[in-house]
Amino acid sequence: MDHDKITREIEDMASSFLSLDREIIDIRTAGKFLNQLEQILREIGSGLDPLKWVAGGLNTLLEKVVIDAVDEKQGYQTFEEGITLMQEIINGYGKAGTYDGDVDPFLDTLAAVTGSQLVKRQKTAEDDHAQETLDTGKTASTQDNTTFQIEDESLFKDFIVEALEYLGEIEVNVLNLEQTPDDLEYINAVFRPFHSIKGVAGFINLQDISGLAHEIETLLDRVRNRELSVTSEIIDIVLDGADALKVMIGNYQEILDGKSDTPPVFEVDGLYERIRGIDKYDDSGQGVKKLGSILVEQGVLTDENLEKSLLTAKEGAPKKLGETLILEGQVTPKQVSQALRKQVQQTAETQTVRIEVNRLDDLVDMIGELVICQSMIKQSPAMVQTNDQKLVRDVAQLATITSELQRMSTGFRMIPIKQTFQRMSRMVRDLAKKADKIISVELIGEDTEIDRNMVEEIYNPLVHMIRNSVDHGIEKPQERVKKGKPEKGTIRLNAFHRGGNVVIEISDDGAGLNRERILAKAKEKGLVTTDNGMSDEEVFHLIFLPGFSTAQAVTDVSGRGVGMDVVRQGVEKLRGKIEVASTGGAGTTITTLFPLTMAIVDGLIVRVGRERYIVPATAVRQLVRPREKAYTNVAGSGEMLDVMGDLLPLVRLNRLFGIDSDYREPWEALTVIIESGKRAKCLFVDEVLGKEEVVIKSLGNGMRKTKGISGGAILGDGNVGLILDPEGLFELSER
Repeated sequence: MDHDKITREIEDMASSFLSLDREIIDIRTAGKFLNQLEQILREIGSGLDPLKWVAGGLNTLLEKVVIDAVDEKQGYQTFEEGITLMQEIINGYGKAGTYDGDVDPFLDTLAAVTGSQLVKRQKTAEDDHAQETLDTGKTASTQDNTTFQIEDESLFKDFIVEALEYLGEIEVNVLNLEQTPDDLEYINAVFRPFHSIKGVAGFINLQDISGLAHEIETLLDRVRNRELSVTSEIIDIVLDGADALKVMIGNYQEILDGKSDTPPVFEVDGLYERIRGIDKYDDSGQGVKKLGSILVEQGVLTDENLEKSLLTAKEGAPKKLGETLILEGQVTPKQVSQALRKQVQQTAETQTVRIEVNRLDDLVDMIGELVICQSMIKQSPAMVQTNDQKLVRDVAQLATITSELQRMSTGFRMIPIKQTFQRMSRMVRDLAKKADKIISVELIGEDTEIDRNMVEEIYNPLVHMIRNSVDHGIEKPQERVKKGKPEKGTIRLNAFHRGGNVVIEISDDGAGLNRERILAKAKEKGLVTTDNGMSDEEVFHLIFLPGFSTAQAVTDVSGRGVGMDVVRQGVEKLRGKIEVASTGGAGTTITTLFPLTMAIVDGLIVRVGRERYIVPATAVRQLVRPREKAYTNVAGSGEMLDVMGDLLPLVRLNRLFGIDSDYREPWEALTVIIESGKRAKCLFVDEVLGKEEVVIKSLGNGMRKTKGISGGAILGDGNVGLILDPEGLFELSER
């Protein structure tokens, strides 16, 4: 029995319990406490029966609390008494080597509260089986598919949602651990979610999930205790285990949704064999050094004394640095306990409330309608002509409140791009393994937020860009070494906000794009006839054309000329733009820019004849009123304007859309210089009415694919303004 370890677990439970801000133990907190009680029971083994009885009783109490079989307040108070009693037992045992107190009164209270008859003095055959499970770590890998029932649908649903969140955390932290295998923070970050999944799955009788999570947790515990080194085999096992748990949870989700009535039998014996077949020990002592470094950081030890104690610990009982330091009188047991607790300290959890997505979308839509209504009131003729100053102030205050509501509602829709990046990181690992390449992934800006509705839309474009980088960009290790590069290639994903856009960059240090090969293929397919005057970016953009590929052979990853066309279509669908930069032999960077939100656009309101249009502010470079001498007509290129020394094509909006304009000549009106990628053109309009944030409205299926138009908005006077798509306008004008 490890007295110190049990003491730490009990003290940590007491600390966590005191930090609860209300007399309720929720499912997440209960899962943590359950895991700690199981750890205590494991460490007790066959000794210290009073503590075993109390811990086992609290385990039963928690189960009742979670399924609402016990009054929350009464359960809270009884659990508090139990933790206090466990502290008394372990402290008394530590001083005298035995505990002579009477735990029967508390056990009687537990029996009354839970309605369960707790075993006090004699273990039944069932208890023996339970203890054997704790000692060996063996749990059932399959579940009886004829007796399973959902007892508490709400609890079951919460478990599925939280378990999938945990698995997302696991995936990214495993990949981080693979890059820095000695980082204890990442080891703990992978260990804790499996620990929690196991605990809560046990609550709701999902023994298959609990069993597999327990096996992986046991493996990770050996890694955490430095019994095993982090190897590629361990990484593969953990990732495969997480994938298996996803499948299991997905099948239980089908039961919850009524699509199935019996859970299938999961074949995970192969995983169990792989887990139990690993037997590689690491005697490097890195775990010892981690504890020592914490004590040095806290000012308890000096580096010199630490080195001496490390030598002593290594010669005596390896990896027992804490015991050595205590015996030498350099630290107190409490200081070691605090350092160890810091080493495995769990991250703080944020209080959240789960809301159905459709309710959130309805709220955001209604706030959008409120903004439109406020704008209509503000611009109504009666409001413009009023002399009532109080009314003017009240309307101004309404505008401030609606603007803040709009800002907040936009925030509701925003989620970090972290999860999307995690999925990309896992995909790179799998593809690199298949292609016999060594590739590391760098993730930057994971906390950058994007519109929730954009997450799935950007997934496919990102997938195809990543696959392209792995298959075409990064060379095989031997080729990289010949070129003087490290054998390990790097793919970097970077996300950040710039102006009103979310920018996502995917760069690699591979071979780069070959301008000559791209042009040769384009000429072969009849896409271009000459490359005269074509910039590198214009040539590189040819890779986004349908059916275009320079691959010499078709693989199961790429080579059919479909992927990059999907990228272009996906980016255009989101009103985004794409830029490509590449240097031969040094790598390629593909930059995609997306609007910050799909619900609102900040735009310039322009008028052409009786119609009004909205030009996205992010596409506007400047407004100019050109002089007559700046206008010219170039053979083969059409109408051009000289803007600060650059000849830019003139786009007449009235001709594109077949409407009447108030002016015939560009010098009589205004031109808006708009950009798309690195191209710029002059948009000829009658008048600029102002700048405004407008709520985007869908135009329906009939106008969804109209080139040059990306949506509509209701303006302040109640009329509809069409939102222009710069890239689409450029294509229309070039036809």
